[in-house]
Amino acid sequence: MQIKKIIPFAFVIVALSLVSWGVVAHRSIGKIAENHLTPRAKIAVTNLLGAETMPLVSTYADDVRSAKEFSYTAPWHYVNLKQGLNYEQYVEALKADTGANVYNALLKMEKQLRDKNSSKADQVFALKFIIHLVGDLHQPFHVGRGEDKGGNDIKVKFRGRDTNMHSLWDSGLVEYNGFSFTEMATAFDNVSDDKIKKWQSDEVTVWLFESYQIATKLYAEAEESSDFDYTYYPNHSEIYKERMQKAGIRLAGFLNKIYQ
Repeated sequence: MQIKKIIPFAFVIVALSLVSWGVVAHRSIGKIAENHLTPRAKIAVTNLLGAETMPLVSTYADDVRSAKEFSYTAPWHYVNLKQGLNYEQYVEALKADTGANVYNALLKMEKQLRDKNSSKADQVFALKFIIHLVGDLHQPFHVGRGEDKGGNDIKVKFRGRDTNMHSLWDSGLVEYNGFSFTEMATAFDNVSDDKIKKWQSDEVTVWLFESYQIATKLYAEAEESSDFDYTYYPNHSEIYKERMQKAGIRLAGFLNKIYQ
């Protein structure tokens, strides 16, 4: 009986680790964003979330996805377009894709949050998803290839342990240094004012294309060698750090613009 109980639990843990930035990453992004809200945006967010905070609701979209009534949101966490596109081609393909994906979901939730006729419950739902989706689209393998499920099917070793590319970039690298989300947010929230201004002025399509370009590079590295030793983390830590910084700073800018 014990074995039957343990196996499904372990399966759930593994499954969750494959679908999104890990809890530490999402909460760190939420905390960085919270630090950069304007007073007006901070009041609006607090009015919607009440006793909850941006870091704590940052995983809501993953938490509810397994529920039958929210199964339609599963494709909202990623977008897969063919490789080898330049920016103009990528934007054209992205905007031509009218299906459910992270780009269209973010725009939909933005519209719902801005709609003064939306109920408070609908606005809370939209806000929680925006907080999560901005984080997701900054994770390179959420903007990867459909044929390998965003790197999930690419098996690799990281410091001698079996994993896959998606899981490695979701949580393996993020959790490597053992930071809590508050420690990570404190360590990463040191971006210059010039960078903040630039990052917040970028279009959402730029955010996605950056992830797309990084994923392309990471795919090529994995094809060259799938056995990542102790050098992988120091060689890539600045990439994931900047993705998280950009996600937090841009999330704040996104909400500041809505509530300006």
